[in-house]
Amino acid sequence: MRLCCVAANAAIDKTYVVSGFRQGGTYRLETVVPVAGGKALNAAKTARLLGVEEVVCTGFVAGRAGDWIRRDLAARGIREAFVQVPGESREDILIVDPSGGAETRLLEPGVAVDAAELEALTGRVRDLARSSALVILAGSLHRGCPDNLYARLVDELRRMGTRVFLDADGEALRQAVPAGPDLIKVNEEEFAALNRRSAGCLEDLVTSGQRMLGQGALVVTLGARGAVWIGPEGALLAEGPRVAPLMTVGSGDAFLGGYAAAVLRGEAPAAALALGVAAGTANTLCLGPGVVDPAEVESLRGRVQITTLGAGSRLPHQ
Repeated sequence: MRLCCVAANAAIDKTYVVSGFRQGGTYRLETVVPVAGGKALNAAKTARLLGVEEVVCTGFVAGRAGDWIRRDLAARGIREAFVQVPGESREDILIVDPSGGAETRLLEPGVAVDAAELEALTGRVRDLARSSALVILAGSLHRGCPDNLYARLVDELRRMGTRVFLDADGEALRQAVPAGPDLIKVNEEEFAALNRRSAGCLEDLVTSGQRMLGQGALVVTLGARGAVWIGPEGALLAEGPRVAPLMTVGSGDAFLGGYAAAVLRGEAPAAALALGVAAGTANTLCLGPGVVDPAEVESLRGRVQITTLGAGSRLPHQ
């Protein structure tokens, strides 16, 4: 079963490991890990590592950086069907300081796109969706992309009968929710912005989440504390094992890739949630967002605790 991942703003993500990193310093880099990145590509890499045999990625790429993204995905066994646009795809920098546990991110804006290029991407997604069991729409939008791009794509994919998962933020997320994705994945901050209030306890989170859902599901990732799955009939809490992370960037994307891999295997929400949390946790043990060790994922999956939520449940502590 094919998984299609749509990365409107694909990037090269470069991880630099710099002990004792301080602003204004000069450092000779000993460890540099470049990967094709962006939320959708990170999810694609994880899903492929976890056994999804056919994964295809689309979106916009440009210039030599875009060519590098294509080659990196091909080396990982992922097919690409990008729309080529003028300019140069973005290169993002992640500086990891293992001595202090700090992570610094430098994110380029990416190239601008026009109406014709947007129409080309919409047509490409439509064509790929016809032979895909699941489409993931994830990540930031290029300059020139309207805020309703994801909403339009979700609506069209749903009318085609294709399952669609969404991982976005800001106005693009807000406008896409009413279109009814099969799954919406957000973190706590994104949920609070979408709901216009924070959830102090799981009961509040579940009630607020169900209020915004149609027939789909909502997952709120909680970082090291796990994730909450919310559906029309109830809610589940998944708590993963504690680990000593190397980096945390991309763990939410790895969660989505793991969750999608389980769904494509026909697993129930509880099992998909467990695999997602295990994949997100495993990603924190590797350098490079969306990169996991499949054996580590399976080991961690057996240590994820799933709880059916009831009234008065509290969010797990840090």
